[in-house]
Amino acid sequence: MNTVQRLFSNTFLALISQIVVKASNSVLFILIGRWLGPADSGIFSLGTTYFTLVFGLSALGLHELLVRELAPRREQGRRYFANYLALRVVLATVTYGLLLAGLRLFMPYSEATNQVILILALAAIPEAAFSISQSLFEAHERLTTPMTAALAGSIVKLVVGIGLLWQGYGVVAAAWAVPLGSLVGLLVFLPALPRLFRATPQTWPARLDLGFLREQLWATPSFFVIHLFSLVDYQTDAFLISLMLTESDLGFYSAAQTILLGFNLMPIAIRAAIYPVMTRYHHDAPDKLAILYEKATHYLFALVLPVAAGITILAWPIIRLIFGAEFAPAVPVLQIMIWAIVFLFLNVPSARLLLINNNQRQASTMFGIAMAINVSLNLLLIPRLGISGAAIARTASNLTLYVTFQVFANRHIMPLRLAPMLIRPLIATAVMAAVIWPLREMLVLPILAGAAVYGIAALLLGVFPRQDLAYWQRLLQFRS
Repeated sequence: MNTVQRLFSNTFLALISQIVVKASNSVLFILIGRWLGPADSGIFSLGTTYFTLVFGLSALGLHELLVRELAPRREQGRRYFANYLALRVVLATVTYGLLLAGLRLFMPYSEATNQVILILALAAIPEAAFSISQSLFEAHERLTTPMTAALAGSIVKLVVGIGLLWQGYGVVAAAWAVPLGSLVGLLVFLPALPRLFRATPQTWPARLDLGFLREQLWATPSFFVIHLFSLVDYQTDAFLISLMLTESDLGFYSAAQTILLGFNLMPIAIRAAIYPVMTRYHHDAPDKLAILYEKATHYLFALVLPVAAGITILAWPIIRLIFGAEFAPAVPVLQIMIWAIVFLFLNVPSARLLLINNNQRQASTMFGIAMAINVSLNLLLIPRLGISGAAIARTASNLTLYVTFQVFANRHIMPLRLAPMLIRPLIATAVMAAVIWPLREMLVLPILAGAAVYGIAALLLGVFPRQDLAYWQRLLQFRS
């Protein structure tokens, strides 16, 4: 399997892993919303927010650091894994303890809401171990095991959660499905670890090394700041909505986020696949890195623009189908926030470029600027525009992050001409939007028509260069 085939295979596997993990929570959220109402779905969403905070605050950026450091030196896999795993689990446990103390002393929530928060946040401990195991396999560009582990945990989560809801239990009982599924998913890694280490001869033992840990921790501050700013940026809207509006409002807002989850996961999957490849190319083949950077940016433009336009036009039938007419307030949120996903997609190549070039300190400054814009706009707009104001703030934050990353990468690392990549996909997207606009009250027909029209327009306009089409044809023939 060549590099391109491996890249696409790993992107697919990473996407499946992300989808099955997040889909289980999303299905539970949808069922809670349909069976128990917007208020309980808001409680579940708030619990997920605190889980994300515990998981993220304890991460220290170790996931990205492990992949970057281990990808070019896989023979040290046991050494890195043992030390990073111990550190990650300890940090997650300590952070969970701080949350427990904080809820007991400060948080203005009901007892049921506190219980859901603590149950869901408990999953951060096995998820911490899961993330380090996943990073180990990502660094080796072997993503089948993480996908299998994610699938096993998600099946358990769904079966237990749906069973509890079906038996008439409330949101507190259903929340226990999440940490249980996380623990089951983690167990799947156990038999795969010896096979991985046998496949790559190891030069270091798997034991704790305090000197090695101190050395690694010197590299974490910028990664931690990036992770912290990103975490605050991503969770600010839900947290402030829970304080400034109602649990039902949070339920409506989370409904839009749930629909966007699949699209939100795709950049994560692309990042998981492209990061170790870019790291290797940075060390061994800078000319290939430049080509990969340009092609990745080009294809992301071509992929994300028609999707965003289609979601904007079809937001109402999508909300109506999944959640019902009761969730109509989520429609404008969905129409606004899909464009935040656009900038999340487009930011993947330039963000990875900064990290592999050891520009994480500059990246942390850019994340800080974006976070400050998000927090400020949320405080300003939520009282005036409600949940739509939070959606505007999120989109503005993502746009800021994309622009700053792109400008820095162009000036200091690798120049890239964006205009030629953007014009043709924009024209093809506009043609598609004109076709599906009269069909906007329907769902299946405009999706099929839009896909066909965009594909034809993209071919006629040359969105996909002929040499690329010829390459894909040869690649498919080779695989068959």
